[in-house]
Amino acid sequence: MLDVALATLEELGPQGLTMREVARRTGVSHAAPYRHFADRDQLIVAVVEQGFSLLEATMAEHRAAADDDPLSQFTAGGFAYFSFAFRYPAYYRVMFSGDLLSASGAESLQHTGTTAIRQIAADIEVCQRLGLLKPGDPMLQALALTSTMHGYVTLVIDNRVQYLLGEKYSKEQLIQFAMSSIIEGIGV
Repeated sequence: MLDVALATLEELGPQGLTMREVARRTGVSHAAPYRHFADRDQLIVAVVEQGFSLLEATMAEHRAAADDDPLSQFTAGGFAYFSFAFRYPAYYRVMFSGDLLSASGAESLQHTGTTAIRQIAADIEVCQRLGLLKPGDPMLQALALTSTMHGYVTLVIDNRVQYLLGEKYSKEQLIQFAMSSIIEGIGV
C-alpha cells in the first residue's frame, strides 16, 4: 500500500492522494486501507518513515564503501544524500514536503530525519576535533549543509539545473561539484 501511495503522490500530487484512491489502485475495498492506517495522515507518515529508512540505509552503504578516515566518512554521507534523492525523487519530495499533512499529522513527523542529520553533525564534530573543518556548532553546520544540499537536489530533480546549464554536466559531476564546494566552504 505504501508503494501505491507513493506512486499516487508522484502521479496525482497531494490532492490526488486519498484513502479511496489508494484502495482503488490496490484493488481492495474502500475500507481496507483503514485496517492499516487510521487516516490519510498516517498513510503519508508511513511513506515518509519508509523514505527516511531508505535514506539511512543509503548513507550506511556509502559510509561502508568509503575509507575509514573521518573526512571520507563525512563526504560519503553527503554523496549518499544526493544519491538517495536522485534515485528516489518521489520519496524525497514527500519526505520534505511540508504541505501534505494536517497540523496533527505534521507533528507526528517530528522524529523523522533526525538520525541522518545527527550523523552529519557527529561527522562534522569529529572532523572539527581533528582540525579538518572549521569550528562551530556542529548541529547548526549540519543544518546549513543539509539545507544547501536540499536546495541543490530540488533544483536538479525539478530540472532547473538542466535548464540553466543544459545537459553538459552529468548528475555525478553536479554532485562532485556540490560536495567540493561544501568541503571548501567549511574546511580549514
